[in-house]
Amino acid sequence: MVELKPQFIRRVLAAVLSLSLLFGITSCDILVEEILEAYNSHETDDINSVNATEETFESLEPTGSYTSDTAETTELTVNFVKSSYVYSVWYDVTSDNPADYSSIASEKAFALKGVFYFSSPLTGTFEARILKDDEVVLTRNVNMYDNVTAEADFSAGLEGLGTFEPGDYTVELYYNGEFIANTGVMRVK
Repeated sequence: MVELKPQFIRRVLAAVLSLSLLFGITSCDILVEEILEAYNSHETDDINSVNATEETFESLEPTGSYTSDTAETTELTVNFVKSSYVYSVWYDVTSDNPADYSSIASEKAFALKGVFYFSSPLTGTFEARILKDDEVVLTRNVNMYDNVTAEADFSAGLEGLGTFEPGDYTVELYYNGEFIANTGVMRVK
């Protein structure tokens, strides 16, 4: 019987493994090309079907009344703004999401933001006032252009205050000098 040397066996195994690796890579490359080709042809079919002039039908009947006309911009009145008001929340200024807290440490209160929600898009200039213990601390204009949220963002740092002092804060929103709504209390401690 022929005795195989370990070095010869290693070389044969290395050659076989190299060939299997080469075949594996080649087959993966072919598979990727086939997938890309199928994807591109499917994308072309989608584009062609969008451009086709076939009639389409919805499977569900619409409920309610809908209009396809664009809404006309109407002159805002205080009554319309008040009737469009839905609610207000405090926002966390670092995450820009509604705050899940009602008090904040003074050293973290570098900005306070109250957001007012409306049921209709509004265009106009509002006045926001932030009050500490019922006394006006800062005011600013809030411009809305076809928007359903009025964001009253007050930065103590930009006003040279550093952070807001301890106290109970609320934000009031006015339109044409008339009170529209206010936020709940945010306690700075």
